[in-house]
Amino acid sequence: MHGRWAEFDGETHYIPGGSAPATSVGVHFISVPKVLEAVLFNGLDRRTGRRVYPAHNKALKTYEELWEAFQKYFSLTVEVLTLTNNIQHDIWGKVSPSIINSMLKPDCLETGKDISHQGSRYNRTFNVEVCGGVNLVNSLASMKKNIYEEKNFTLGELKDAIDKNFGYFTAQETGSYSLIEQQKTENYEDWLKIHTQCLDAPKYGNDDKFVDNIFRDWQNWFSKMCENYKSIYDQPLYSCQISVSTHAPMGAVTLATPDGRLSGTTFADGSVSAYPGTDTNGPYALFNSATCYNHSLSQNSQLNMKIHPSVVKGREGSKKFLEMIRAYLRKGAFHAQFNIVDSRMLKEAQNEPDNYRGLMVRVAGFTQYWVELGKQIQDEVIARTEYEEI
Repeated sequence: MHGRWAEFDGETHYIPGGSAPATSVGVHFISVPKVLEAVLFNGLDRRTGRRVYPAHNKALKTYEELWEAFQKYFSLTVEVLTLTNNIQHDIWGKVSPSIINSMLKPDCLETGKDISHQGSRYNRTFNVEVCGGVNLVNSLASMKKNIYEEKNFTLGELKDAIDKNFGYFTAQETGSYSLIEQQKTENYEDWLKIHTQCLDAPKYGNDDKFVDNIFRDWQNWFSKMCENYKSIYDQPLYSCQISVSTHAPMGAVTLATPDGRLSGTTFADGSVSAYPGTDTNGPYALFNSATCYNHSLSQNSQLNMKIHPSVVKGREGSKKFLEMIRAYLRKGAFHAQFNIVDSRMLKEAQNEPDNYRGLMVRVAGFTQYWVELGKQIQDEVIARTEYEEI
């Protein structure tokens, strides 16, 4: 079973099939909001003061120039990821081959090859995994509208606001890792107008073409550019967006972003999940946004939703819930997962964990006992939009 090339929307894309082993070694997540932060500050990590990328020295006078600078920095990141991935897998296959794992895979015993030598019947190539894609897109939409189109503020003013965290204490200082319950500094009014304009900018998840077109352009470019890089098995890489739980630690080391997110708070989870609290037009609007691109072009298109238990209560509620899922899949979606839970109960479980030892929640690709999750992820799950009707 091997990958194949197929045409979508007039472009030829690589669709991975079976060209490399399925392993758990060498998984590297790229924080795309952090890459955008580096673009805004000319290759510097403002948090540490270290230079991460070569200076681009661009004035970023147009949205197109901003997008080109981001593409360059992101491509440099993927180049490093590819090299690191290939080195790790080469050493792993030679020094510590996965014998037991290979025995459990079809055809490895018959071919006499372990999974690091493509002995398995069902193999797959390597991917480029990213986190925070929705925050990237929301940030690009905010900058495109506020700076380049409506000229509500300048790039320099936005950078100053980001440096000052829009007049709020950081998540590390408050101990709260979602936008709710953040604390203002004495000078927050100095940045209130800019912050409000960033928060009010179009947000993904509302069937808004302004931001959804940016989301589609990002997804299509990301999927295509990955094919420029090859795995150790000389096969093209492919795109993947899934946070697992990296949206917490990656958010913790990222400054405030142009979409209004504050420093240290978590990113949006999953692949196509809306940023908590920003999907305000109902689930079907979210579905339209999530399916604005072809999901088959990337490995993951994970959507997480939180629904109040009263919504699915009884036979009628169950029917509506099932039809909602079918409607999403009919639009070409691949992956959705749900928490049927009351946010108030989650807050109680956060404050009184001994009373909720058996409570489990779906995070972003995995299920975990609530009490075993860190506060960053707990805060993010609590903050997710809770749908009270479908």
